[in-house]
Amino acid sequence: PYGGGVGSYLLQLMIVSFLQHRAREDTRWGRDRRRGGETAEGGSSRHYNLGSLLLDFFEFYGVDFNYVTAGISVRHDGFYFAKGGAATAKNFWNSSKPFGLAVENPLDPAADVGGGAFRMQMIRRVFE
Repeated sequence: PYGGGVGSYLLQLMIVSFLQHRAREDTRWGRDRRRGGETAEGGSSRHYNLGSLLLDFFEFYGVDFNYVTAGISVRHDGFYFAKGGAATAKNFWNSSKPFGLAVENPLDPAADVGGGAFRMQMIRRVFE
């Protein structure tokens, strides 16, 4: 018996989105450093290992991400969109599953890859 489910394609898109936004944050952080801002490590460049990235991934999807209002797209360097927005509600908002994960299929932007995921609140608690 299954207790909750995120398929492999959905998981891949979640990872890609996380890394896209992480890279953007790191670029922003690097620009600030070049402008003379201090870094947490006293001016040295940031280095990440896979373990810290995995923990950050779990923290993001377990604590920070708002499943009720936000959807994920990996197109155009990745962005978040309002699930209930006028242009997206038809394909990505499901009032019977408000905590469902909405992820746009990059090959078919009207398709919700996350629509088949189930028990997302339980999965979110596991990620915490």
